[in-house]
Amino acid sequence: MESKHLLQLALGSFSIMLGNILVSKFDFSAASAADTLLTFLIGFFLVFMGGILWLGTGIGIIKET
Repeated sequence: MESKHLLQLALGSFSIMLGNILVSKFDFSAASAADTLLTFLIGFFLVFMGGILWLGTGIGIIKET
C-alpha cells in the first residue's frame, strides 16, 4: 500500500466523520427549511465524497496487484 492510498483513506474517513457530525449535531427546532436543506446537502456530499475516496483506494490497490 502506497502513501497516496493511506492519504485517500484518511481523507475519506475524515470526510465521512465530518459529514456525520454535521448532520447529527444539527438543531432542527430553531432552523428554517433552507438551513436544514443546506446542512443535509453538505453532509450528504461529504459522506458521498468519502465513499468515492474509499472506492478509489480499493480500486487502486486492486490494480496494483
